[in-house]
Amino acid sequence: MVAAGWASTMRVAWVGLVGLVACSSKPRPEDAVRGGRDAPAGSAVSDASAPGSAAAPPADAAGRDALPGAPVGGATGDLQIRVEWANVPVAARSSPGRTPCNTPRAPSVAPTTTWGIPDALVVINGAAPPATIAHITLADCTLSPRVAIGASLAVTSAVERPAKLVLRKRGTLDQLVAGDPISVMLPIAGHTVTAAIDAGAIYSLETDAAEPEIAFIASVSNGYVTEANGQVIAYHLIPGVHTATAWLPPRAGQPARVGHGTARVVAGDLTALTIRLGP
Repeated sequence: MVAAGWASTMRVAWVGLVGLVACSSKPRPEDAVRGGRDAPAGSAVSDASAPGSAAAPPADAAGRDALPGAPVGGATGDLQIRVEWANVPVAARSSPGRTPCNTPRAPSVAPTTTWGIPDALVVINGAAPPATIAHITLADCTLSPRVAIGASLAVTSAVERPAKLVLRKRGTLDQLVAGDPISVMLPIAGHTVTAAIDAGAIYSLETDAAEPEIAFIASVSNGYVTEANGQVIAYHLIPGVHTATAWLPPRAGQPARVGHGTARVVAGDLTALTIRLGP
């Protein structure tokens, strides 16, 4: 009887000891990870995949990801810029002749009916659109688009014969230079040639003709190109005063034109700014 009672007591003590160890042991790493997603409501758990966590960028009121360094909580604003040139001279909006393909050469500028200017470069202080590759296509003795922005350049042929183009580093918007020619050899249609370009510089790409067609590439981190309506929108700007420069490249026998503007961006709002190239 004594022995049986002693054995029973020892079994209870052993079970209690095992339960104590199980309750006081540290959670396994994989349990800790799962605990972040399965934790009850109200618990202070950070999930790296959840919005607002350290690994996910904050979002604005519209649900868009904010840029690094932008205020958290949707405190950014948008800026719409319209580039205008009222009463564009006939010479600037007329074709300067024909290409070697016997097609009309594009004029220097093709304004809208309300004088909006497409294919103009707009540089906005404080803007940071995603980095892209500038894509230019050669087709029928023309280059398109006529203005592109990118950290590198990709040129694609859409003609059925080998072609030669000329790439030039033209300096900056403040000081445009002629630039030394670099030959770009394109195989037949469907082939793409890539080229590295320097950050902050302006380049031109020209056809191999006596009067070449020309496209400009801007390797700027805060640049945009106006659309067919002469406008562009910059998203996620930090509230405050932002300066902007609009630049119409020199082409088709016409010189470059520049305009400047300043706008105050308000958090959660769309600010409108018009930059005029002409008097």
